[in-house]
Amino acid sequence: MAANYPLGYDDERFESIVDQNFHCLICYNVLKDPVMCRRNEHYFCRGCITEHLRRNSHTCPTCADELSVETLQDVPRIVKNYLDERKIRCDHYDRGCRELVQLQNLKRHVAECGFTPVVCGNQGCGETISKRDRTYHESELCQFRKLKCHNCGEISTMMAGMKTEIANQNTKIANINKNHANTNTSIANIRTEIADVNRKMANIDTKMASTDTKLENMNTKMTNLQVNVEAKFEAMNNEVRGMKMNLNEVKDGFDHLKEAVLEKIESKERKQEEITRDVSGTASGGRENQQIFVAGGFRTNSVEIFNYPQGLWSLLKPIPENRHSASSFVYNNHVTVAGGYCDSSVDNMIRMNIHPVTDPSNNWSGFAAKFPAKMRAHSSVVYKDSLLVTGGVNAYTCAYSDCIHEIQLKPPYTVKLISKMPEPRARHSTVLCDDSILIVGGRKSGGYEGNVSSVLSYDIKKNECQQLPALPYPVSEMATVKWAENVVIIGGADKDDKPLNTVIIYNIKTGNSHMLPPMLHKRKGCMAVVIENTIVVLGGVGERYHYLKSVEGFNFERFSWEELPDMKETRWLATAVVI
Repeated sequence: MAANYPLGYDDERFESIVDQNFHCLICYNVLKDPVMCRRNEHYFCRGCITEHLRRNSHTCPTCADELSVETLQDVPRIVKNYLDERKIRCDHYDRGCRELVQLQNLKRHVAECGFTPVVCGNQGCGETISKRDRTYHESELCQFRKLKCHNCGEISTMMAGMKTEIANQNTKIANINKNHANTNTSIANIRTEIADVNRKMANIDTKMASTDTKLENMNTKMTNLQVNVEAKFEAMNNEVRGMKMNLNEVKDGFDHLKEAVLEKIESKERKQEEITRDVSGTASGGRENQQIFVAGGFRTNSVEIFNYPQGLWSLLKPIPENRHSASSFVYNNHVTVAGGYCDSSVDNMIRMNIHPVTDPSNNWSGFAAKFPAKMRAHSSVVYKDSLLVTGGVNAYTCAYSDCIHEIQLKPPYTVKLISKMPEPRARHSTVLCDDSILIVGGRKSGGYEGNVSSVLSYDIKKNECQQLPALPYPVSEMATVKWAENVVIIGGADKDDKPLNTVIIYNIKTGNSHMLPPMLHKRKGCMAVVIENTIVVLGGVGERYHYLKSVEGFNFERFSWEELPDMKETRWLATAVVI
């Protein structure tokens, strides 16, 4: 959704990557006219935070501190200096300007840029052109420009010569009259000269008559020339209109051809991806992700990360308070923990920056997006720029939810109910399969006797729920991962609340279930992720209700389970993602 207020500068306009610390915490673009909240110095574009304060609440969207337009403060000078020195493309880059200027000089450059769009000044034209091309267009190219006559100069010169000649004759007559007055002896000569003058005047009259005739002929030629020019212009306009129609037809044909080619390329790429995935047998995520991020759990707020190649665990900054039964996801270079139960259920989200690397000194911060209610024991997946949340326990109604909500992860962070499941459920699992969500197991009521074995497929584009073949047994608090065209259901609690070590592999297309080798430990409320060709299962509650910090992995090549290094703390109902 396009914003109706000025956002920050697009990253792609800059010569080099701008540090994430200088991005707006609302629009995520590079800061434009930056300001900050007075207490915790969170940076925003002036337009973004002003619109937020106008439409949402008088609090900082990051730290929730009380805030208003009047209490906004300028960012430190070092931030402004950093931004001013970044080199950015001109606003008229798409019109052809290739200048890279410092951000502090952008406004002055744009005001003087030769690619600034202007409108042709010739009456009747109205074409938009670049400022640097205006003079040439108006005088040479525009079909509405004024034409100059090339013969008018010759006529003016001829008339000026004739006027000069007449003036000279008048001077001679005056001299003759003066000589006639001064001497009687020269009267005869003067009369003779007068006669000569009269003859010359007669010749002049003849020449004047001839000149009038020439002028009349010239006027006729000018009229004929004007008619011919207008006819030629009309013919030229008709030819130009025909060329434009032909060009439009060629462009339409090219556009259709381009769409067809792009569609074939995309189809080929999708097929190649499917072939690659089927051959490798690995789940979504790729081989570049090599670390497991684990947060919270029952009675703990600690966070730790596992370097899979090195087999080492290390601690990160803890989340603000104990939190369990939440969901987590990776989006926009952040790990986000959503909802869950602290001292009570919550509707907020908190996140940590993991770009370019996960830094132990990184702090957790608030996220402007919120749940529709205080929720726990739900499940969620990221689809494009939205978080799709299914089921869970609604703290407002104290009931199990049958809702599917969509939460926008970009401003204005809208929340809407998009569908409902046939029955409520919590402590279930979901996985994203292209444009569908597979919803597996869980509980439909408060006790473990409410465990279900049902499997649903929710088509996101069609907004439809479809019942699929059920699991071999009812189960909740299990972990799930996607593996090629299958979902693997790991451990969980049975209808008697006993932890399981069984593992089901469920084919998404056929609905067939098969059992994999059982885990080394029984686990409910555990977590699972996929790294390379190994499913890694972490924590949970085991036999005799002991909280576990053990980790084990199932390698598909060896088709067996093996122990991995333990976490630093025990975790039940925690959340984990691969980064």
